[in-house]
Amino acid sequence: MGKFTTIKEAIQTAIQMEKDGYAFYQKAAAQTSSDMGRSVFEGIAKDELLHLDIFQKLFEEKVGKSEWDDLVDSSKKYQEIPIFPKDLKEVEGVKPDANEIDALRIAMDSEKDAIDYYTEIWENSSDDEIKKIINEIIEQEKKHYFLLEGEFYHLSSTGYWYDLDFLGG
Repeated sequence: MGKFTTIKEAIQTAIQMEKDGYAFYQKAAAQTSSDMGRSVFEGIAKDELLHLDIFQKLFEEKVGKSEWDDLVDSSKKYQEIPIFPKDLKEVEGVKPDANEIDALRIAMDSEKDAIDYYTEIWENSSDDEIKKIINEIIEQEKKHYFLLEGEFYHLSSTGYWYDLDFLGG
């Protein structure tokens, strides 16, 4: 994975991860037949956008508002980060009629990979400010993982989605 030498590289990667996560959860919501499942995935997609707001507060003082806006608004991918699949049906081992359990499993794997990715960055950084920001990102991704894990175990045991308020960053 990567080692960041500048705050801008950390920002670009964080932005790209959130954009990729948002796109993945939007597609997962569209491909999920359960209303509650769709609600969970749409809620996490919204959280990915909220994370951009959190990151803006953390990063904007480092690069300035106009550069931050340019980085977020850029349609060009900073780099290919192999965390979130582009489509549930393209994931190896997932059948064309992927169900909610498959989607949750894929989402959990993606969140764990994101946590591992950011942890490696944190471990390889010597910049305390980057480490602080990356640590905040890791905590946000852990919240998503635990939500998905709870839904996975609940749904795989009972066949019903939790009806809970999971939004709020």
